[in-house]
Amino acid sequence: MLNIYEMKRYKLLAVIPISLLIISLFFIPKIHMDSTLTGGTNVQITTNTTMSVDSLSKGIDAVLPGSTIQKYGSSISITIPPDSNLTAALADEELINSYFSNYSTAELNTIKYQTLLSNSTFSNNATTAADLSAARSDEAKYLALMATTIKSESGTLSKILGTSTASYNSSNARSIQNAAIAMYSNASYTYKSEVLNSIKGVAPFTTYSYNEEAPQVGKFFLQQIRNIIIIAFILVGITVFVIFRDPVPSIAVIFGAANDIIIALGAMGAFGIPLGVASIGGLLMLLGYSIDTDVLVAVRVLKRSEGTPTTRAMNTFKTGVTMTTAAIISFLTLFIIAYIVFIPTYIEIAGVALFGLIADIATTWLGNTVFIVWHKRKKESK
Repeated sequence: MLNIYEMKRYKLLAVIPISLLIISLFFIPKIHMDSTLTGGTNVQITTNTTMSVDSLSKGIDAVLPGSTIQKYGSSISITIPPDSNLTAALADEELINSYFSNYSTAELNTIKYQTLLSNSTFSNNATTAADLSAARSDEAKYLALMATTIKSESGTLSKILGTSTASYNSSNARSIQNAAIAMYSNASYTYKSEVLNSIKGVAPFTTYSYNEEAPQVGKFFLQQIRNIIIIAFILVGITVFVIFRDPVPSIAVIFGAANDIIIALGAMGAFGIPLGVASIGGLLMLLGYSIDTDVLVAVRVLKRSEGTPTTRAMNTFKTGVTMTTAAIISFLTLFIIAYIVFIPTYIEIAGVALFGLIADIATTWLGNTVFIVWHKRKKESK
């Protein structure tokens, strides 16, 4: 078998993964995030409609502006932007819950200081009396804030519910909190009915699944994922440097993992795979797999001494490509099955993993390994 690392111009092999990287950068801006990250609603339906994807998109967008769709045979996934009224009402409800927590703390302090003042030892204690006054003041403050906020929430949700908002006792904190929860729940249910009826008017369906996500949750999750990926790259770089005492392998491993993820993201933009919790899971799996093959190359070429660096690289190539091919077949099988029975979560995970694993073959064996072999040869020549 031809040893590609013994070719005179083997360094030119690195042009392939670098070219894929550049092409991917063009498609990455085309990625759209699904409702699990942006908030909003995702509806998956099974329909017998023969409408084209373009006609469906126009029809759905006409009744639910800003929506995007993906069609998988007779199944359709519809992502709807967050409803501004529900988003504002949810923010009010969270404020009410926060105020209620503070109110409860103040209420407990009031009871505590009242109990102390009823004791003859503390009955004339000025500090305790001041603390009791402050606690009562806090109770009144947070109760007033709750009453003001629920009026705001009620006004917002009346745009969805009409005049059917929950009744409550403005002097009772628990009553206000329960009313806020009930109003949002009713509005969410009403909004769901309106969405399903709007979709049914465009594409009658037999079965459906409905998932609503708050924008705040998606924003928090996305930020945490960014932090995890950054920390992972830093830790991997440090670990590889400690093992090899050489910055080159660390750079190679980080480049390999980053290139695989960027190419996978580019493929997501090119083929319309949304970025969401499921696809991010696929990217994290890909990160681990990429680091595994990159470290395997570095260890065998730099740490072992049998044969030449090019021979060791080629032997590792055979092992690594066999492992990657087996993984590609597994994820391809998962993708086909998920597509047939329509399981969007598995479609996204398998799709991202497939593109990433194919990219890993180019990145690891035509990029990383070339770099490592060149580095080892240079060290030996000195």
